[in-house]
Amino acid sequence: MAEKNVFNTSVEGDRASVFNTAGNLTIKTGGKSKGKTAYPAGSIGADLIRRNYIRYLVERYNRYKQADASFGKATGKFGYAIIFKNVESKFKAPTYFIPVERFEKLVEYLQGRIDQTILGKRNTAQAQRNYETFDEFRSTQLETGDQASAPR
Repeated sequence: MAEKNVFNTSVEGDRASVFNTAGNLTIKTGGKSKGKTAYPAGSIGADLIRRNYIRYLVERYNRYKQADASFGKATGKFGYAIIFKNVESKFKAPTYFIPVERFEKLVEYLQGRIDQTILGKRNTAQAQRNYETFDEFRSTQLETGDQASAPR
């Protein structure tokens, strides 16, 4: 006759365990999950508008840098995270953990990186803008839904 598997459960606080009496199957779940780390007060990440503007500039840079390949400048494998590593190297802190006081310097750095791409140089030569200013970005972010959808 086959031996019957008996499973026991144990719940302690926010942890739950399931195991059989033979001791060869154990499943543990629960525990404290690590949520997203909150950005410290006074950092760019804690300021929604500034964080979104930096994200906008990074996305813009990545699009312009990726376009370099279409101009014949093959840069090898393109990595989107490289700009974050470059920022961390220059500013000695992860991008969104940089203090708000250094926001302008970070913006200048990212805008300079955009301007130095092939597409950025071409746009500048043709008097076309490569990005919105922070004030323009902020005003579009703070518009209400009625104003944003109104025809201009």
